[in-house]
Amino acid sequence: MRDLLLISDLHLGSHLKARTRGEFVHLAARLDETLPQFLDHYARLGTWQLVINGDFIDFWNVEIGDGAQDPVELAIERLHAVLDAYPGVEDALVGFLDAGNSIVFVAGNHDAEFLYPEVGRAFASRLEGALDEGDPAQLREQITATGITTLGEVGAGQVRFVPWFVREGGAWIEHGHLFDPACSTHAQLSPTRGGRLVQSVAEVATRRFTNLMPEIDYDAADRFTTLDYFRWAIARGWRFMIRVVFLYLRMVGGMLGLWVRSGRVDKAGRTAHEERLAKLAKNAGLQMSALTALENMAPPPSSASVGGVLSVTALDLAIAVIGPALLVPLIFWSLGWSLVVGAPLGLVLGALAALQVKRRRSPRNVARDMLEVASSVGEVTGTRIVLMGHSHRGSVERRGSVIYGNSGSWLDGSHLIVRRDPRGEQLCEVELRRWRNGGVTILDRMQVVPDPKPDPKPEPKPDQHDPVLAVEAAE
Repeated sequence: MRDLLLISDLHLGSHLKARTRGEFVHLAARLDETLPQFLDHYARLGTWQLVINGDFIDFWNVEIGDGAQDPVELAIERLHAVLDAYPGVEDALVGFLDAGNSIVFVAGNHDAEFLYPEVGRAFASRLEGALDEGDPAQLREQITATGITTLGEVGAGQVRFVPWFVREGGAWIEHGHLFDPACSTHAQLSPTRGGRLVQSVAEVATRRFTNLMPEIDYDAADRFTTLDYFRWAIARGWRFMIRVVFLYLRMVGGMLGLWVRSGRVDKAGRTAHEERLAKLAKNAGLQMSALTALENMAPPPSSASVGGVLSVTALDLAIAVIGPALLVPLIFWSLGWSLVVGAPLGLVLGALAALQVKRRRSPRNVARDMLEVASSVGEVTGTRIVLMGHSHRGSVERRGSVIYGNSGSWLDGSHLIVRRDPRGEQLCEVELRRWRNGGVTILDRMQVVPDPKPDPKPEPKPDQHDPVLAVEAAE
């Protein structure tokens, strides 16, 4: 068995939209040059099981095709457009496979389209020509909607797709967006309504606001507070503010639409999810209760409630301020009291209400939340290593007996090396590395702490009062 090379969050295709910034185009060109160098570097060191742990392709940002067409056909069209835009990356992946390595793609929130088995087959056919060799029916069965659960099922030169997790050699590998309410959906193995993938609130924000606002930084949602957004809009003038307000209200309407109807998985989607969940549990040797416990461990999607939508959009703060600011003066006016007192009082009460709302909710910190849940994931799944992506912050940390590794975003060079023990069975060491300027730097390393061996039981001393034992002891 080979060691693991784990990367995530490349977000290929993030520049394929009508309005984009020059730096995104430059980033795409740089990635098409540096990823081949990265893969070639590791191919020279031996053979690997490459795990691309989610968000390899950024379908959220690819504005190509007609949104009204068949969702599977649209996803395949966008897949081919992205691969055509990165010929160096495609050639490098093919070369990596030809060198005797294997590649496993884990579905993330930005590339949930890989949950459609046809999309995985289309990708695999470009990389390894898997559908052109052997029995087509057998090959179609190998690249399924539920995918694999262990890396031993993936041979050299093969590509496979995983909808949720890989449980391998004492490690649990998943993208991690399940634990981010802004990016998750219900029934994650088949989150569909009428055959279409339902959107998370983060996807609605991307498609209805960020993609139409190239002036905003790509990672603003992870860094900006409500006040930062106000400052950013005000600094660009009143016309720009009007446009921002219009797109913001359009975004909020889309998010509320998720809660009302469009974000709810239909019966067919829930049924498919349950069937795939049962198959995953069986293939991974887990009880259904373990996977159900993981689902229950995750916070509910923000689209599941009005409160979740209001919190994500900061409308709860706006309502807390505007409500008292309007209601108190209205009460004063209806009672014939002085508005000179009522108006300031309403503003003060609104400010106090907003502070109370802000105190009740904690700032969004995906990296911290994923770290905190790692030990519980390891306990439920019976693993000592938990590997995720999604947060874009590479790290290796220990939580109790569990090592948590996050591959960060490959856009800044972060990646993980996970080594096996001398017998090639268990994964025993995690290294956080950074690729930069054609070289590798080891940032951190942790080894699995072996279970302590039980103390040998002392041999019982012969009972001198037992005549048989006394004779044996004398002999």
